[in-house]
Amino acid sequence: MELMMKYQYTYFVYPYVIEKGKYKKYLQSLLKNKKCKLRIFDKQKDIHLYTYFLPVVRDFLFGSFNLSKEGLRNFNTLDSEVKATLLSKYECNIFNYKLPEKLQGKVGAAGGIFFEISEIKVICFKSGICFLMFKTNLENTNSFSDLLNFNYKFREINSLSYDLKEYENIKIQSSTFKDVKDISKLIKEITGHDNISQKINIGTEKFFVYSYACVDQKDWNENTKEELNGLFEKYRSILPVNSQILNDKYTLLEHEKESKSMYKNQYIRYGFTIASTVLFTSNINTTNFTLVPQKYESEYLYTYILVLYKKILLNKLNYEFSNKFKNAENDFLDFTKKLWIQDTTNEEFGRRMEENWMQNLEVEKTFYKLKNEYDVAYKKHNVEELNKNNKVTRVIIAAILVINIITILFAALK
Repeated sequence: MELMMKYQYTYFVYPYVIEKGKYKKYLQSLLKNKKCKLRIFDKQKDIHLYTYFLPVVRDFLFGSFNLSKEGLRNFNTLDSEVKATLLSKYECNIFNYKLPEKLQGKVGAAGGIFFEISEIKVICFKSGICFLMFKTNLENTNSFSDLLNFNYKFREINSLSYDLKEYENIKIQSSTFKDVKDISKLIKEITGHDNISQKINIGTEKFFVYSYACVDQKDWNENTKEELNGLFEKYRSILPVNSQILNDKYTLLEHEKESKSMYKNQYIRYGFTIASTVLFTSNINTTNFTLVPQKYESEYLYTYILVLYKKILLNKLNYEFSNKFKNAENDFLDFTKKLWIQDTTNEEFGRRMEENWMQNLEVEKTFYKLKNEYDVAYKKHNVEELNKNNKVTRVIIAAILVINIITILFAALK
């Protein structure tokens, strides 16, 4: 069955980490970059975000909501260094990165899959954890098979093993990008060369995939249910159209099915893996290609980034516990207070989406594992500090004894 789409897009998410001492300097480099523009959120224009997120999390993600018009005018008069100093105190800063011209590319040889990069976002958290996001749209094709192949191939653009793959590279067809390697250059240009992602065990060779596809209603019915299930599984698992699906993917236990896919109704399916989130819909309802995709790439996308942030921050803290315990301890307690114990939204379905992301990314498991390690490290640190204090005390006592002996001998000589 050749499944045809009415609308689609895919966000490719690239996480990276800037060292804490270099974060302000990194923000300054973004501010100086003419292609980067700081995103200022407005309560009227962005009312959907303002009302969706609860106050604590809203302030955490979108601090500029609290910025007055006069404050914004004053901010714009400052130089980049002062701006960076002020922004470095915000929990999160979001930039839009604009390319000088529309990108177009193709996968494979002539007659391949054309696409455009329609949007680039840079999301930076105070901890130094950042996300680079590419929004892509296919061009000159409505084939769902093309979307499967494109997501599978584009995901590995930044991989060192990309050239070793048997399939053709993505060829960029513009004056800006001559070939796929220029995408990697763009990533390095935006993220810098000082990020420490590898040290804290973040997989950055492959993008996280966040994708939406709305297919024609004539292809979505009881007669096509089995084929749709197979295509949805490939979509969720970021597999090409000609790949084979293992049978055990269809024999999941009930509680496992809930964590892998969620059905909002018979014409909307959400799919999850540790590396992907997909929304698969039919245009039988107009909201499926109007309101649904808008909400999916706004409120839900920011919620997904927040969950990814929690996961990566926990990995970062785990790395730092063995190197800079006191700094990591303060950051861990701060994270627990400001974010971990806070609810994100009161919207019921939004909470379900967040629960699925938390489960698939094993965020709670990572948190409690880290908490146990923190308890052990805390006790070890206290013992080491106690030993240090005991050594200092012994040195002081010995020095006092020596001084007393010298004093007594000096007095006796008199």
